[in-house]
Amino acid sequence: MGSREVLCYGEIGIDNIIQVDGLPSPENAVFPHSDSYHGGGAASNTAVWLSVLGVYIALSGNAIGFDLHGDMVLERLKKYPNIDLSLVEQREGVTTPFTRALVTPDGERSFLIFGYPQAPKIKLNHEMLGGVKFLALDLYGGPERLEVARLAYEAGVSTAVGDVVWPDHPALKFTSIATNSGPFIRQNFPGVEVREHARRLQSISRGIVITTDGPNPVHALDAMGNGFIIQPPAVDVVDATGAGDAFRAGLLYGLLCEYDLPHSLCWAVATGSLSVRNPGAATTLPGFQEIEALANSLQTQPES
Repeated sequence: MGSREVLCYGEIGIDNIIQVDGLPSPENAVFPHSDSYHGGGAASNTAVWLSVLGVYIALSGNAIGFDLHGDMVLERLKKYPNIDLSLVEQREGVTTPFTRALVTPDGERSFLIFGYPQAPKIKLNHEMLGGVKFLALDLYGGPERLEVARLAYEAGVSTAVGDVVWPDHPALKFTSIATNSGPFIRQNFPGVEVREHARRLQSISRGIVITTDGPNPVHALDAMGNGFIIQPPAVDVVDATGAGDAFRAGLLYGLLCEYDLPHSLCWAVATGSLSVRNPGAATTLPGFQEIEALANSLQTQPES
């Protein structure tokens, strides 16, 4: 694989993972039994997973600060030589964004997010997309996300967008690959049947639409509307933070290898499943051979 095949654009920061037995409520305190700091943000999580898979990535999104968290971000990312950090800016007067995640024993997270909306965003241009085959984009920002999606579309770059679940979202028409969460869809569209919702999205984007659903089967539609199902393997879930970011990385790896969508889904499910075994979205990562072995053990089925 060549240089800068994927540009990951979006959140770059730090995650404070706090493991608790239950969530606090009025007059009911909880006592954490683990409190640790990890690299965070959807863009940087995806970049790290792609790097482990041997892909060359450029990373950009929000600026980070000359503060403790900013130094932590760069120290961590510099361990991965496949990640081009030339588009990551450290600026005076910026507070590096971070997230406090309360993680319960089932691995589910409740987030307190600090600083991402306020952090300055890096403006991209066509030159920065030179040679890039895929843009991995999260929508947790402002109008700059739509501008980046439009820029990639105009440059002929395929765009993989997470959590674009609204049929009227302006980014959907620029989305080549939508990776969505079933629980997130149900939260925003109570009573909806997620497969029907996915088909509605696909009729607008005319691209790939994938819906994950925790331990339940993953449903995927290709650009022609053909459906596929794959059952994730059983895993002991410790922390599901960033599982979607790992899933997207595995999917893009498969597509970069020119695998078809069913085979690429196996890689996506493998990375997503292996990501939840330890605290942190991309701190303790498996080796390539472990990911490959799990991907090769999985199979997709045509959706009836």
